[in-house]
Amino acid sequence: MHKFRKVIFHKNTRLNRSVLGMGIETAKELGLQNGDKIHLFAGRLFTPLKLIINTSTSNTSKEILEINDEILNKMLLSDGVAYGICRNNTGLHLGPVVGIMIDSSSDIKRPFGDQSFFISQLIDSATAMGQICFAFSTNSVDFSRKKVFGFSFVNGVWKKRVFPIPDVVYPREASFSKAKLLIRRKMQSTGCKFINPPMLGKWESHKILSQDPALSQYIPETRRVTSFNPVVQMLNKYGAVYLKPIDGTKGKNIIRVLKNKKSPLYHYQFQPDSQPRIGTSDEIKLLRAKLGRYMGKRNYIVQRRINLLKVNGNIADIRILAQKDHTGQWLITGAACRIGKKGSITSNISSGGSAKNVRTVVEQSFADPFQSEAILAEIDHVALEAARVLEANTSSMGELGIDIGIDQDGKVWFIEANLRPARRIFNLLNDPVTRLKSVEKPLLYARYLAEFCQERQE
Repeated sequence: MHKFRKVIFHKNTRLNRSVLGMGIETAKELGLQNGDKIHLFAGRLFTPLKLIINTSTSNTSKEILEINDEILNKMLLSDGVAYGICRNNTGLHLGPVVGIMIDSSSDIKRPFGDQSFFISQLIDSATAMGQICFAFSTNSVDFSRKKVFGFSFVNGVWKKRVFPIPDVVYPREASFSKAKLLIRRKMQSTGCKFINPPMLGKWESHKILSQDPALSQYIPETRRVTSFNPVVQMLNKYGAVYLKPIDGTKGKNIIRVLKNKKSPLYHYQFQPDSQPRIGTSDEIKLLRAKLGRYMGKRNYIVQRRINLLKVNGNIADIRILAQKDHTGQWLITGAACRIGKKGSITSNISSGGSAKNVRTVVEQSFADPFQSEAILAEIDHVALEAARVLEANTSSMGELGIDIGIDQDGKVWFIEANLRPARRIFNLLNDPVTRLKSVEKPLLYARYLAEFCQERQE
């Protein structure tokens, strides 16, 4: 666990409302002198104060700051709590304040559904770093008062509280809408920064990466489905294709189509629920009608099928979790080989897949140690380079779940990138250390975005 400079606020009812009391050593570390006029920030809230240096020897802890209880309440701070602190040219900043933007449910014990445990881990880790961290939904922001109604997690219990508009938002909401985008833009207008952009479609990713000289060789041929003609052309060229929703996640609404080599017959498969749907068609017109009913009004891409590795006869690919930390640099936090359940056309964990160690799978699939090492190195290279290129051509990002395929010949392929990667793969690998790192990284990157001081990491 990373440790950064922290201070503890104590309320003092006898202290003037315009005064901040501070010990000599803390004042020296922050470059402050007695009588300095400063602004104290908690997220987007701030108040002007005058610094009074406490020279009393009775104050045994140099990290204690004293403030009037009215100001403590005004700034939405708590007595006796340790907060991270940083001084810059605008004043003293606490935290930083990090908001987790997520869809909420009516379940009091699990207010954020399946992500409740993950959110609780984020809040616990942030608190240990001195951050002010909470979860909130987009309809709970009061812009006029610069406050947010959100949830904290204290001693294993979810508690509703009021928080400042944060310095940084970690977006984890499942769906996208114009209303959510409007809230995001209004928060950004207050100076709030976001760890990830709202969307990254498959077609946008493909166009960016396929035009990059260093990555184009890893990108399977892909076309946008503006009519059924691209599907027909790709089937004639490759014999097998995948149809994927441009903005789809978790392997939902994906269709696989195979063209029979010996007869004019097409086999298709999709999985709207736990059971796969399989069908055939002996002519393109009928195939288009059948698939059209399932595709609905969703926008799709068509992609050549990659002859992926199989583990025990089941389709497999690699999920790489690429994240930034407080240095602002892309790093690989962890990876897992995802193995689809029997009969599935995808490897997604959410659809019943399992996970294995990447090195184990690669070494079992390719006996030549030089080849397996080269493949493992290439996987990391493609994932990190894809993250850098996607960010450079879109907007600032802090984490990506990047799916990499390996075909039967050992060629590495980029499949897709996900802005809201899950951590369940690390549970399946029984790897709590990597899971915890994956939780801490967005919080460390929040420090970077909030421009918090790095000079005293203990």
